[in-house]
Amino acid sequence: MAPRGIKTAALALMAAMMITLICACAADGPTWDAITPDETPAATAAPANPNEERMYDRLELMRHEELVDEQSVMICPAVADDEYGYLSTLIAIRVRSRIRSYDYAVSTSFRIKCNANGVLSMLISFYDMETDELIDKLPITYDLALGREIQIQDCFEEGDGAWRSVLSARVQSAAEGQHMTLLSDILPIEDGRPFYLTGAGITVMYRPYEITTGLDPWPELSIPLSNLKRWLKDGGAADRLLKTENTETEAPWNEYGADTEEMNGDLSA
Repeated sequence: MAPRGIKTAALALMAAMMITLICACAADGPTWDAITPDETPAATAAPANPNEERMYDRLELMRHEELVDEQSVMICPAVADDEYGYLSTLIAIRVRSRIRSYDYAVSTSFRIKCNANGVLSMLISFYDMETDELIDKLPITYDLALGREIQIQDCFEEGDGAWRSVLSARVQSAAEGQHMTLLSDILPIEDGRPFYLTGAGITVMYRPYEITTGLDPWPELSIPLSNLKRWLKDGGAADRLLKTENTETEAPWNEYGADTEEMNGDLSA
């Protein structure tokens, strides 16, 4: 057994070494109180303003042409932006699939209806290549905030089905304003109803003879977003367009308006 004096000296030496080690560590690195917000690890750093909505630049678009199955000609928009280039693939898949649903050669054209604040909405038209007859229309709308194509129900608050009857009534009023001969007193607004968005409105589409006579073969009925404000999903595609409609930084809506857009053109300018 070691003498008591040696034990006491050893314990004193160990205590002194521990104090020296602790002081050295404190001198080499800052304490938690000294860490500035910029030094907080990125994974735990809070956003500068959590309530601030992201603002999206207009996408750079271009024309894409492709021969499908050695007989049909597909012309559709493509996205040149690196971040959202995946949309080009999604668009081509949707249009190519519709082309292949016909057993004869078809061609397509496109019109961009909206390209603003994270919303890309377009209308693809399909033609019989032999007769040049318009045989189909396919509206497609993407919400960049969600990273996917959206349906008409995605524009409105979930759990509140009142928007359906409201939108149906607004659409019926628009049809009557165009002096359409309607085949029903109630116009259907079901999930997946074809639609597209413009800078200021939502356009609901119907197929030939679905709601009216052949005098209006492809009815497209537009309702101002301001008339639907109460039912729009907060922060959704339509809601964002409504909130930015009158800002000074927006691109002119008539740039892609129904009366002025370029068909089959290079839309990158």
